[in-house]
Amino acid sequence: MKKSLFIAAVLFVFTFPVFGAAAFAEALDKDNNSVTWTFSFEDGKNVTKAKNAAIQQLKQQGHANVKAGATTALNQGFFAVLQTAYWVEGVLRNSFVFAFSAKSVDDAKNEAVKELKKLKGWKEDQGYSVNKTGEF
Repeated sequence: MKKSLFIAAVLFVFTFPVFGAAAFAEALDKDNNSVTWTFSFEDGKNVTKAKNAAIQQLKQQGHANVKAGATTALNQGFFAVLQTAYWVEGVLRNSFVFAFSAKSVDDAKNEAVKELKKLKGWKEDQGYSVNKTGEF
């Protein structure tokens, strides 16, 4: 009986799913244009910890105006970072958008395009480029 309980406990511990959280943060210039970004992955299902770690990385690089870009509680998946330059009311804007997917890089790109469409003044004909894709 003790041996079966021990085996069951060991199997439970080693088959228990691993949790993680990931986040992007971006640094903005005085005109709120995106300057750079960073990615953070943290063990444990703690999105706030991942977000704060990403923000802290940029602040340690000397950026003062930093904000969280996107977060996820996925412990593994794919990401896409898109960059666009577009005109809004006669002013050229530079922005990054971030997205995650559990399915594929292409799905993460599609999710990122949805985020682009939410940018005030951005239109599809202004285009975008894929800054980075990957998996974590």
